[in-house]
Amino acid sequence: MNFRAALKEILPPVALRMVGQTTRKGIRFEGRFRTWRDAQAASSGYQDKEIVRRVYEAECKVRSGEAADERDSVLFDSVQFSLPIMAALARIASRRSGQLQVLDLGGALGGLYRQYLAFGLPARVIWNVVEQPDFVKFGRSFETTALRFHASIEEVLANGVPDLVLLSSVMQYIENPFETLRKITASGIPHIVIDRTPCSAQEQDLLTVQRVPPEIYEASYPCWIFSRTGLLRALQPRYRLVAAFSDPAGPLQGPGLKFDLGGFMFDLEN
Repeated sequence: MNFRAALKEILPPVALRMVGQTTRKGIRFEGRFRTWRDAQAASSGYQDKEIVRRVYEAECKVRSGEAADERDSVLFDSVQFSLPIMAALARIASRRSGQLQVLDLGGALGGLYRQYLAFGLPARVIWNVVEQPDFVKFGRSFETTALRFHASIEEVLANGVPDLVLLSSVMQYIENPFETLRKITASGIPHIVIDRTPCSAQEQDLLTVQRVPPEIYEASYPCWIFSRTGLLRALQPRYRLVAAFSDPAGPLQGPGLKFDLGGFMFDLEN
């Protein structure tokens, strides 16, 4: 299976990827599983097209000025900035003469790009979202010369190596996340920014099931809780850790352990 075909299988819907950004109430992490298939069997799955439709309708309301922002199809009257990502963009732009090419893996309909515009960073940007085919289909209606949607990483790389890749609340929902990291690091992308990714102090990664509260979307899905040291080791020695941070809301409770939503900024070693 090529990466484009695999992307549809490995990326869950946006409601699952961003649920932690909206609310923690009712989110549960249950069970320990040996394989992805076992975790799938213990979870209810999801309905891609329904979630995509809801997110698209909410995004249209933001675009028309009825709301300032949306996440998980939930509307907000103010922009829900990811300040660590904005700081990372500003840092990298300052090193790139004010021009940025971004690869946003699992970026839905471009929510982080909207944050970038609202934050007022002066850099000129080409923002490439890599998503599932249904998101790409809807996203194409929002495309501009700066915002583009793609079904694979290879599509982005065909136009040159971007300056950075954003992995925001996505790696935990990929069946083989370290294989995806290997594909990214092999491309020689200069900067990697990881955000809102479950990390614990344990030595081993844990595969569990995340159960989403029904007020967001009634679903459950396999979810990795990564060993922080193991995740950092996966990017060495090619990449140097510049900064690490965690979600300020504090730790979450998993099956037999506590973890936080961690973030990291990496630079390619010269």
